Amino acid sequence: MAGGYRIGVRGCQHLGYAARAMRLNRATGWNQRVVDGHIAHGLIMRDMVNAAVDGIVDGGDLSHWNKPVPRDIEIANRVDDLRVSAGIWAVANSGNHCAGGGSDLSAMSIMHRPHLGMNAVYPDPKRGPGDGPGPHPGLYEIHRPADGLALHVVSHYGLDRSLAGSGIRIDPEPLPGNVNLLFCHGALDADGRLYRCTDPHGEERPIPGRWALRGWDAVLLSHYHTAGPVPGFGDDGRCQVWYTGSALTRGFADEPGPRGWLLVTVHAPGAVTVELRTIWQRPQLDLPPIDATGLSPADLDDILAANIAGVPLADDESARVSGDGGAIVRQVIRSTSPAQRQALSARAGRYASLARDAAWWSIAYQQRTDVPALSGAGRPGRDLTRRFTDFAAELRLRAGHLAEAVQVPSRIRQPVLEQAARWAGEINSAEFAETDRHG
Repeated sequence: MAGGYRIGVRGCQHLGYAARAMRLNRATGWNQRVVDGHIAHGLIMRDMVNAAVDGIVDGGDLSHWNKPVPRDIEIANRVDDLRVSAGIWAVANSGNHCAGGGSDLSAMSIMHRPHLGMNAVYPDPKRGPGDGPGPHPGLYEIHRPADGLALHVVSHYGLDRSLAGSGIRIDPEPLPGNVNLLFCHGALDADGRLYRCTDPHGEERPIPGRWALRGWDAVLLSHYHTAGPVPGFGDDGRCQVWYTGSALTRGFADEPGPRGWLLVTVHAPGAVTVELRTIWQRPQLDLPPIDATGLSPADLDDILAANIAGVPLADDESARVSGDGGAIVRQVIRSTSPAQRQALSARAGRYASLARDAAWWSIAYQQRTDVPALSGAGRPGRDLTRRFTDFAAELRLRAGHLAEAVQVPSRIRQPVLEQAARWAGEINSAEFAETDRHG
């Protein structure tokens, strides 16, 4: 394999993600955040093609839901046609958002088009024994797109700890004499932190930190939505560990930061460089938080109005790229009394008018709480008034307390929790579908 081989790596495109109360796109009538995701996906592909990449790896979660709607499938295929026209090979991994319940196929299966150079990694019950790339088709596959290059791809399914009970051992190792790149979709356990999503859907599965220490030329991960290198790796000039981040910021649950894709260049064995390439994103603004303690409604009104007036609510680049220049704007107000919230609610029309140039505007109330943490995983200062939709995450937060309350024997608590979390994840999907139908 000649030096300078270029691979574009993306992940967490989340086609179909919609923000509640977001302005509707004028041309399509769809939630503008859905359209933003479609645009971001296209921008990443065009940027990769223009960078003359030799191949593309999708790290997983191409769609936000495991049953993507036709508009998102159409966009995914139309954008992938750009890759096909450019003659670029691709491998697409399955993430937690791709995974369906029970025996359902991964949403990434819609991209499995080997005759067009696209191979998706997902379990397929229609395959016979030994059918598909090994060593464990759909779970852990090794792809060889060029001489001397080995792409080790472990899907969300391949991180399932229960596989060991079926005699399946997923334990990737570099192939001697090759440039070895490891791709996984999950939460890396490294440097004392678990690189997980703040507000995940479905089941999060950990990536053993020891995997990254096996002499790979680079480790490219998806699931954590902040792009960049993981500290503590690559200091010796060899194995770097990077997260692709996401194509779109998922509300205020995601950390702010650049969005885009990773350009991975293989110069020679042991000499791989990784560069973050960024794309457009809609401005997302958190106004200076307001502590309402002791403030009159008039005081709150003055501060809030000044905060709105103090930031640009529209962006020329966003108008050019998406047809809507509005920013995403949030005002956090802490420690409010019922009377204060009632007064602000009465002025909701006034604030909506002041923020009319924004594509999305909201006031978020955050209340302090002294409720003790449940199972050691409480969130001090969490917003008790928010409407949460990730029931699986909330279930995990309360796991210890609930297990004791219903007297679940300790030996079966974990499997019971995992099954309940899977059911809760399906509730999320159903809720979204209902919300999306009603705009």
